[in-house]
Amino acid sequence: MDILKSKSNKYFLFISLLALVLVSFIFYILLNINNQKKLISNLENSLAITKNLLEEEKRYALSLSILLSQDEELINAYEINNRKKAFDIVNKKINGLKKLQNSLFEVQIHTKELNTYLRSWDFSKKDIPLSSFREGLVKVKKENKPLVSIELGKRLNIKAISPIPRDGKFIGSIEVIIGFDYLEKELKDKGYSLDILLNNKYLNIATTLKNNPKIGEFTLVNKKTLNTNFNTNTLEDYGYFTDDDNAFSYFTYYSLNREKLGYFIISLKNSSKLQLNNNYENRYINTNSKVIIQ
Repeated sequence: MDILKSKSNKYFLFISLLALVLVSFIFYILLNINNQKKLISNLENSLAITKNLLEEEKRYALSLSILLSQDEELINAYEINNRKKAFDIVNKKINGLKKLQNSLFEVQIHTKELNTYLRSWDFSKKDIPLSSFREGLVKVKKENKPLVSIELGKRLNIKAISPIPRDGKFIGSIEVIIGFDYLEKELKDKGYSLDILLNNKYLNIATTLKNNPKIGEFTLVNKKTLNTNFNTNTLEDYGYFTDDDNAFSYFTYYSLNREKLGYFIISLKNSSKLQLNNNYENRYINTNSKVIIQ
């Protein structure tokens, strides 16, 4: 009887241990699934926040551009070719908004020939031809209506351009330029880090970025150091990926001609050490039945 009891106890112990291992394994799997859901939710949230903040900045820039294009004092100074007066008016308005709204932006005025007339940050610059590399300016003149986009010039930033109207004719345009400092700060306050990458093939245009840090075929636009490193070779249009320390979400940004310029990459701490690698393409078909990457 003692032998049977001993065997029974050993069998019961074995079953108990096996059950404990199985329960622990199931718990581990469920915990990982839960952590993965939380991480993906955080990454999706970071994408939504970044896109919403970006759209807010674009709307703000466009509003400022339209207001300046309708400012009679400024337009009168432009029409009589009083650059000094126009320069003083523009900077007075910039400084006023900076005090009221802590708003940082720059202004450029262009002639009807799409040459530089005035820059708020450098009075000496004028008569610089822009039409060869500024798609937005050409589009605004052609359509005679405002436009806002992330546009490539010597720098990469948000550019909102409004035509200066006189009797229905295009006599020039006003451009409000906003960088990504506010976007970067807002994301940082929410626990995210932002890296904006530009494809190196555009550095012949974005000449001020030539000495910025490089990562693969891309150049870092918005700061002088990378918080972390990542492989850009597998990136598509948008998605998520991780390394041992960080989790990343990203999306592509394009030129007005639908050329892929680079990526907005948002990162947060990967405290659970989970591994993700989900990359997607976003496609739609146009009226000519051609597949366009969006």
